[in-house]
Amino acid sequence: MLMEKHPVNRATKDILARCMATEDIRVIHDGNAETAYFDTENRVLCLPIWENMTNAMYDMLVGHEVSHALHTPTQGWQDFVGDGKGSRMRHMFINVVEDARIERLIKDKFPGIRRDFADAYKQFSERDLFELEGRTIDTDMPLIDRLNLHFKVGLFGLETIPFTDAEQPYVTRMAETVTFEEVMQLAKELYEMQPEEDVEEDENGDSQCESGEGDGNGDGEQSNQSQSGDGDEDDSESGSQSGDGDEDGENAGSQSGDGDEVGEDSGQAQTDDTDDGEGAESGKGEQQQTSDGQNSLGYDDYQEGVGKAGATQNAFEQGVNDLRSGSDKSYEYHTIPTMELENCVIDYKEVASIWETFEIKMEEDRYARRYNEKRIEVQQDCREFLNRTRTTVAQMVQHFQMKQAADADKRTEIAKTGVLDTVNMINYRWSEDIFVKNEVHADGKNHGIVMYIDWSGSMCGIIKDTVEQLLILTEFCQKVNIPFDVYAFSSKMHPAILQSEDSDRNYQVHNHVEWEDKSVLHPHRFCLIQYLSSDMKTNEYKKAVQYLYYLGVEQTNYGGYCPDEFGMGCTPLNEAIMCAIQQVPAFQAKHGVQIVNTVFLTDGDGHSMGASRGWGHDKTIVHDPKTRKDYEVVKDEHNPETNAYLRILQERTGTNLIGIRLYDGKIQRMRYRHFNEEGVAKAVQAWKQHNFIAVDDAGYDKLFIVKGNLNVETDALENISEDASYTKLKNAFMKGANNQKSSRVIATQMIDVIAT
Repeated sequence: MLMEKHPVNRATKDILARCMATEDIRVIHDGNAETAYFDTENRVLCLPIWENMTNAMYDMLVGHEVSHALHTPTQGWQDFVGDGKGSRMRHMFINVVEDARIERLIKDKFPGIRRDFADAYKQFSERDLFELEGRTIDTDMPLIDRLNLHFKVGLFGLETIPFTDAEQPYVTRMAETVTFEEVMQLAKELYEMQPEEDVEEDENGDSQCESGEGDGNGDGEQSNQSQSGDGDEDDSESGSQSGDGDEDGENAGSQSGDGDEVGEDSGQAQTDDTDDGEGAESGKGEQQQTSDGQNSLGYDDYQEGVGKAGATQNAFEQGVNDLRSGSDKSYEYHTIPTMELENCVIDYKEVASIWETFEIKMEEDRYARRYNEKRIEVQQDCREFLNRTRTTVAQMVQHFQMKQAADADKRTEIAKTGVLDTVNMINYRWSEDIFVKNEVHADGKNHGIVMYIDWSGSMCGIIKDTVEQLLILTEFCQKVNIPFDVYAFSSKMHPAILQSEDSDRNYQVHNHVEWEDKSVLHPHRFCLIQYLSSDMKTNEYKKAVQYLYYLGVEQTNYGGYCPDEFGMGCTPLNEAIMCAIQQVPAFQAKHGVQIVNTVFLTDGDGHSMGASRGWGHDKTIVHDPKTRKDYEVVKDEHNPETNAYLRILQERTGTNLIGIRLYDGKIQRMRYRHFNEEGVAKAVQAWKQHNFIAVDDAGYDKLFIVKGNLNVETDALENISEDASYTKLKNAFMKGANNQKSSRVIATQMIDVIAT
């Protein structure tokens, strides 16, 4: 059996198909598909997963199917084919004639693929896919089969296909069909020439097959699989009788016409396996209902037995169908959902309303006194914290402005104007620098920040420290007028969604649009809580800061006195990414910023939305319906499903993706996820010195692993006794100065990002 040295790279075939289609069609590989087909409505090319297939065969099959996508209409054949006597036979006649046309067209459009067609049909012939071994090809063979063989193997000199003088005009016409109407007319004439006994055989075949079930991937006419088409031009190859092929096996023998230089036949019907989607096993019913509600025909049993009309086409389709992978593994495809943001996001105004309702409720509660005391105490702590960090924020603002100035200096160019400087022109004998100059400043980029914070139970021990880090950053943003939003992602349910016995389903119904489509990934119940925003008025912001600080303190104690809506639960990180795909562009448009920095701050991984269930498949693919791009879930990555979603977010929005992973264990334990054994020593040193390390990650542009229990230190001498010695004071001051810098890791790292 012929095999090529290099295995088929299916990813390159996807690119090839899109290039030939001259549009960004989607290419999927379906292990359950019996035939290749093209969905013209959704612009999806489906290819079975073949094995023992050479690159030439694959390219030929892809080119054939793309030509159907370009030239074959989905309507116009049904009236002729019908659903009664001889329907399968008529269907086969259309396929054979149309295949010749569309293959000629794709080879004329892309001459480089001619060699692939020649090589592929040679290999198919050597594998005896047409079942010609031991048979004599003479004029006793049905005309439709000889035409089929001529445009598949005869033109390449692989077989000598005889035609009588009376039959030669049909060869010429088939080589020169231009429009789909001409295809239909020729197919009708050829069918009417078919001996009556063969039509009767087909009728019997119909009755035998009516009990069978149709296959949704069946013939290429419906399910938007193109079966016939329009197109033009001919190859002038009207009928090879003996043919002498060139070294590529092309241009082999034109019986009455002359083939093109590369053996362009007048359209070789590619395995119907690929073309119309009608494989030899594809249609087991007289009519099949497709996804768009229209009928399509299969004709796998329109002919049984060698020597009967259509036997060569049937054998060829069956042969290509048999090349499908026998493995249970295949590609698994998923589509990201469109989120119903109004049912996912609790905006800052609704957050304030929930707090108001809660405080009214607490006034009537027996624990109201304890709550009020706690609130007053935490409010005081919050004010003191903000006062202590003013100096820190001011230093950050200064650092930000210095970096901006340095960056502006890098973008400054000195340009000569061509105008003489009347002051310096007296120096012309010693210097050429006598022209007036202009400073040209290239525009910098203005930034915005959208932050998503993990609001799960595992964050309880570090949530107060995390909130303090965030408040430093938002205070800084307020000072330098950088727009921002801060969301917490939680597994709590949105208050607007009514509870029901089947709450998970109820939440899914409201959370995303396509919840009934099984191919669409299904989010778990969750919501986003907008705690802070630059859109807030001054009083709203101050109050929201106090509430958030209070939650940071109370949630450290696993709840305390706070609204149920703001309690902690699981980690819906992936669901938050799905919302960010829609929120980030809206944020950018609203604030007119050029670059949005999207930050995900979490101490763990999210749970799967379904793309991790297909580990039994060769590949798991996630599709973005807006960009029409496919993203592989790379199994050997750390957290591959989330990485795939992050890649979609980055490519869809152009955002800078920053990950902050809070971690309070030994950094050496992270080596299997983010760095190799050689990097352990450097990571340990950086961890001790800076309280964080920066690592490469497949999903984020930048990923920082930060000590989770990192307090924000503002007073270097806070814990020094009054009678401390000079040496202790000196050491505490030096150590404290370093700790102050490293303790505000999140804020300082964000400055480096947004200052450029």
